[in-house]
Amino acid sequence: MASIEALDSDISDIRARIATLQSHRANLTSILLAQPHLSTHISQGPATNERQRGLASKLVAAQQQRIVENVYRACAGVTAYKVKDPDPHAVDNGSILGVRIEVAIRGRFIDTYHVLFNRPNSRHKLMLKIYKHTIPPCIPLQALRNKWLPATEKDASDMAEQKLVSFGKGLRKELVAWHLRTEAVEKLRVAAGLRDRNAGEATEKRKPTIGKVLNAFVSDDEDEEEEDVPTQRRDGPVKITEIEADMGVREITITWSNGQTGVLSVTKDGRIDKAVVFTAHGVRVSELGRKALGRIEGLVQRLIA
Repeated sequence: MASIEALDSDISDIRARIATLQSHRANLTSILLAQPHLSTHISQGPATNERQRGLASKLVAAQQQRIVENVYRACAGVTAYKVKDPDPHAVDNGSILGVRIEVAIRGRFIDTYHVLFNRPNSRHKLMLKIYKHTIPPCIPLQALRNKWLPATEKDASDMAEQKLVSFGKGLRKELVAWHLRTEAVEKLRVAAGLRDRNAGEATEKRKPTIGKVLNAFVSDDEDEEEEDVPTQRRDGPVKITEIEADMGVREITITWSNGQTGVLSVTKDGRIDKAVVFTAHGVRVSELGRKALGRIEGLVQRLIA
């Protein structure tokens, strides 16, 4: 039995070693094929086998195309590609133009979004219409479409001018601004000493449900036996107890331990241009409202100063 286990262990080690060597070989191949003027040397240098020369030239061309694509994806953030709709009844024989938008903030990849276009009008071959997309509902996609991709009536003789490049730039700007605002709000929660919401949700999901009654009806007597959970702390130093934002991060709500509540309006570029703060009795606190104006970054420091 021991020999069989040792043999299985040796086989696993060999397979892991093979995978490592294959990965190392792929990296060395990419480095070699990416060398400048390699295609010129291959075409001009002597070769005993023209078939091998042609194969090497194809590999170099494919690597160069891959490099150009990676550069565009890393620097431009918006790239286009073509796909085929498998639906046999799809318009335009299933031809689909896709736009890929990759969001990276401070050197860190965040997410990738896609917008698929088709050509539903046979009279206007250059007119594009949004077919499907993965854009969050808080992004004004419809407004961007109306501005840069106006639709043309089927019986119209003149086609409305569409600017796909401007549409892609505007959409990427909206997505990046949304992620920046979301990140800023999460930093506000950390600065206020609030626990991370994502970590809290993960903890709740990990809690065992054994022994719990889910979606059950309880009587009023059972409610009276439960301990009262305080929602606000009105004694001691005043602290921020909650920071919430809507999905688009265009409005932020802040709650203090003494019952004060603030509602802040946020612009697309992450500035707080309007702010109102009320006490628990509905009295407006103008001083805190004025302190809140400015960038989202540093909001907590301005409020506690």
